[in-house]
Amino acid sequence: MTTFMIMPFDQLGNEDRGLVLMEDIYHSIYHKLEIVGILSVSRYDIIKNDPLLPLYVDRLAPDRYAIAHNRELDGELIPDPDMEIRVDHSGKTAEPLTFQDESGRKVVYPEPGRVNLAVKNELVEFLDQWLTRLVNDGYRRD
Repeated sequence: MTTFMIMPFDQLGNEDRGLVLMEDIYHSIYHKLEIVGILSVSRYDIIKNDPLLPLYVDRLAPDRYAIAHNRELDGELIPDPDMEIRVDHSGKTAEPLTFQDESGRKVVYPEPGRVNLAVKNELVEFLDQWLTRLVNDGYRRD
């Protein structure tokens, strides 16, 4: 049996990038969403992986999901983090739309027709790394 470790695309060496089957990081993100089982959620689910924090998944629309780790602080649930993701099922790609944690909120598309590229690049890298950790930590939807 072959075992492998999922890594963020940007951490692969040049010689390994040729081995990656996904065309780019957006395909890599989609693939990791599939592995964890996020894309099979029809409305809402909690993916548990004790003793780690549960992963909360909301399907907001056919092409939009929200995923979050929530921790409790003084009786309140705090997203740490909470991200909204848009997927293109036919192209098998996914991109982050928003990010929120206790320090604030970041939005990739602050208004129609306008993209904040610095935020988009930051969130793409963060989402890819977060999903890599989820995959490697064994998060799977039953």
